[in-house]
Amino acid sequence: MAPKKQLHLNFFDMTCNGSHMGIGMWKLPEDNSKDKDSLDYYIWLAKLAEKGKITGIFFADVYGLHEAFPGQVQAQLRSGANCAQMDPIVYVSAMASVTKSVSFGITGSTSYLNPFILARTYSTLDHATKGRIAWNVVTSYSNSSAKANGLEKITPHDQRYEKAHEYMDLCYALWEGSWEDGSKMFSPEKGAYDPSKVHRINFLGKHHQTKAFGAAHPSPQRTPVLFQAGQSTAGKDFAAKHAEAVFVGGGKPSDTLPYVQEIRAAAAANGRDPEHIKVFPQITPILGRTLEEAQAKYEKYKACIDYEGGLAKLSGYLNMDLTQYPLDEPFKMTTGGKGPDAGIHAIINSIKKTSDAAEITPRMLGEKMAFCGFGPMPVGTPEMVADLLEEWVNEGDVDGFNVAYVSNPESYEDLVELLVPVLQKRGLMWDDYAVPGGTYRENMLRTPGQKTTPAGHPSRDFSYDKLKEKYADAEGNIVIDRRDPEPAPVEEKAEEKREKEELVPKMAELKIAEAPAAVEASA
Repeated sequence: MAPKKQLHLNFFDMTCNGSHMGIGMWKLPEDNSKDKDSLDYYIWLAKLAEKGKITGIFFADVYGLHEAFPGQVQAQLRSGANCAQMDPIVYVSAMASVTKSVSFGITGSTSYLNPFILARTYSTLDHATKGRIAWNVVTSYSNSSAKANGLEKITPHDQRYEKAHEYMDLCYALWEGSWEDGSKMFSPEKGAYDPSKVHRINFLGKHHQTKAFGAAHPSPQRTPVLFQAGQSTAGKDFAAKHAEAVFVGGGKPSDTLPYVQEIRAAAAANGRDPEHIKVFPQITPILGRTLEEAQAKYEKYKACIDYEGGLAKLSGYLNMDLTQYPLDEPFKMTTGGKGPDAGIHAIINSIKKTSDAAEITPRMLGEKMAFCGFGPMPVGTPEMVADLLEEWVNEGDVDGFNVAYVSNPESYEDLVELLVPVLQKRGLMWDDYAVPGGTYRENMLRTPGQKTTPAGHPSRDFSYDKLKEKYADAEGNIVIDRRDPEPAPVEEKAEEKREKEELVPKMAELKIAEAPAAVEASA
């Protein structure tokens, strides 16, 4: 069967020195995750991605070690899991300097990062990379992250998303509405920028505020490509409105297809083209030129996994201490940790499906988490893995994959050298970028010229032409007030007023009568 569509491949990485999804792989002498504190690693990764016509490199990120349960920090440090975290923002400019077409998606939290600063940073990167930037929008899930950022605990789940919607509107106003097209001139006669085309944004929200001009003139994409991964009800609502790419779970196409159909229908209900949301499940292929070679790699990797690090990481995702349960007795996932506001809903759902389908123990869960999580891990020749990817495209209606590695450089070099040529031969993947040297959005939508968000996206409502119709003051500044209006004063009824007036002298008499007793007591 011919593929219904060509697929995108994104490298899936994290700037944790020592490990990523394969916890413990640093034990292999050839593994290069020990070098993830150096530019050399990221420059190698970027060049390899461009060689393989990889669409983007997706950087997951977290803030702080998980430390909710006894021994959790120690297990993460010993195993190299989720620790030694560095800011991916710092490495991207260097990666962009050695490439022309591969793009970069970077996680940023609406719960902890100031929206004006985030908007400036991503605009700067969009300029520096000539439009090859995406923002993976997260609301953050752990109390450890909250404490690292000066709070005692995370904000309740749905309130985090309420704040995130407002955060997006503020960023859209800065990116889309502050600077009009044509504001940049550098004309000796007229000046560098046209003051009549640059407008202050006064945003007064329930959760976020700013009074500022957009920090940077319009970048190639204005609004970066927007990734998101929420699978709760609030998360799906957020994705249907804002996301251009969604990172999802699912062990097989039939697990993911209902979500794909739901999210596309919800996008259409929001007035968007449903094909403008691209859906990427995670996959971790282990490739060999022969099946025997692939299986030997699988056994080599499996011997290195650190189940204790996997349990510590998974406990953080679930907000549930898995070490409190007997290590080798059957475990049943019946709840999302400490209430509905805790943990990552997609992971909770995956564990519940896993424990419902087969007998599983905490040790097995730790091993699974340490061995690249709960997404599919096909082991075989490039032709065998290509068969599986084709099945996902045809039966799951996905648009590509976030490809996690087990151990680099081997995992991603195998992907580029062995799998990509087979996918290209089958028509499952293109021979070149749609727009070599183009923006992330052009290459993701495969639409030359589509640098900014397409029609129907909510950011389009924040262009200056749209904003001035509703929010412009006499000086042309934009004033957006999202605060709850103060309730109008209620006129006191005459009867209630008379009762209060009669009560005042009675209260005075009562206090005089009680005074001697009070004096005796104090004496």
